[in-house]
Amino acid sequence: MKRADRKALIAAVCAGALTLLAIGCASTSAPPKTAPPASRCEGMLGFEAGPGAIVTAVYAGGPAAAAGIQDKDVIVKIGDTAIRYDCDVDKAAFNRACEPVKVVLRRGGSEVDVTVTPVEQTAFLTKACIDGNPKACFRDAWLQWDRSQNSPDLFATACNGGSAEACAYQGLQLSENPATANDSVPVLERACELQSGSGCATLGFLYATGKAVARDDKKATTLYRKSCDLGDSQGCYNAGLMLDSGRGVKEDAAKAAADYDKACELGSATGCTNLGFLYERGRGVKQDRTRALALYQQGCDGSSCSASNLGGCVNVGRAYRDGIGTAKDEAKAAGIFRAACERKDTHGDPNAVANGARACSLLGGLYIAGEGIPKDMEHGRDFSILGCERGDSFGCFNAAVCFGSGPDADPAKAASYFDHACKLGDGESCHELAVAYQKGNGVEKNSGMATALDKQACELGFAASCPKPTTKKKKPSS
Repeated sequence: MKRADRKALIAAVCAGALTLLAIGCASTSAPPKTAPPASRCEGMLGFEAGPGAIVTAVYAGGPAAAAGIQDKDVIVKIGDTAIRYDCDVDKAAFNRACEPVKVVLRRGGSEVDVTVTPVEQTAFLTKACIDGNPKACFRDAWLQWDRSQNSPDLFATACNGGSAEACAYQGLQLSENPATANDSVPVLERACELQSGSGCATLGFLYATGKAVARDDKKATTLYRKSCDLGDSQGCYNAGLMLDSGRGVKEDAAKAAADYDKACELGSATGCTNLGFLYERGRGVKQDRTRALALYQQGCDGSSCSASNLGGCVNVGRAYRDGIGTAKDEAKAAGIFRAACERKDTHGDPNAVANGARACSLLGGLYIAGEGIPKDMEHGRDFSILGCERGDSFGCFNAAVCFGSGPDADPAKAASYFDHACKLGDGESCHELAVAYQKGNGVEKNSGMATALDKQACELGFAASCPKPTTKKKKPSS
């Protein structure tokens, strides 16, 4: 929402919507970091699971086989841990004490309880790998990577032996090193051919960004689609992203919503957040702001497969500030914005820096307006500056407004912050800077610069700076 006069500047900064579409995020396939158990035995339950926590393999001669667990069983619970995603299985089925544990699974519509006694994982997997089981080779490499040990050779061995996921991990490792990025392409192609969803997603990312290959949005979209069909949450998120933005495929918000929904169900926090944005706006789906808030919260909470999405948290705050899907509660919004602004750990969260900066700016706006928290221009200015310094144009705009009036007015600083916001793509800031140059307010008077800035403001979508259409007067009829 753009502002027409200075009186509305602060409120409008606070009301601005967040577009949370970060094109082409790489598949994040790193295993969850887990501490070894206190007992001497580091055990495994002896099965592998895929999307939906469905058993995809049972190791011959292992504890799961002895307990009667079968392919296509759905794991519901391991001990006291409820299982929803394959990531939950990775955390609960490995690196555990070698004590019997109850496993609840669903088979043919009925729940079945079995007791599994873990086996020491290193010795078991090493033998199984030597005996020719590529899944065991992959899992052995995965566990070593989990403990920050060097395992590319093990991934390569398992990949050569036919493990799709080993190829995906090997390709991911190669792609992250500039010296070996080109070598990642054939490995990821093999992973995708072997039906690895994460392998297809990472290869799609290379094509979407032009890394190690010529950029090709159409090919990236095809790879993301295959990845999603194989049950990879990142592939579904990116497939939705391409549809949402019309990259490599015709823009289709309804299909994007379906992909975001699947990504969210598979544990993608960003998928939940972006789906919430569509529900809030009624793009591709029937508008439902209550559902939008629930999805934003789900994105903010994250999952065992995906870090908390800071964009989701900021949108939860915005919902409470503006009464979107809930009663207005500016005080609660301020607390959410503050937590998002101050968050330090953003690993694995796309656009975390930009969303954290936006949170600082929005908190500054609440202080300036005195909404939900006591009015405090100094705090408002400081949080706005913090948001600006982190790259948020709204923060720069708010800071400029703070320096533009009041007892501590500083026209030069105001112009400087308008300049920063203008360079970050805020059209109204370009317009305000043009006014400053026209009047010589905080900058040297320069009508040529003012004209150029107004043109830039118009190009950025600020209508007030665009030339008014002229209409020819009709000649009076004779």
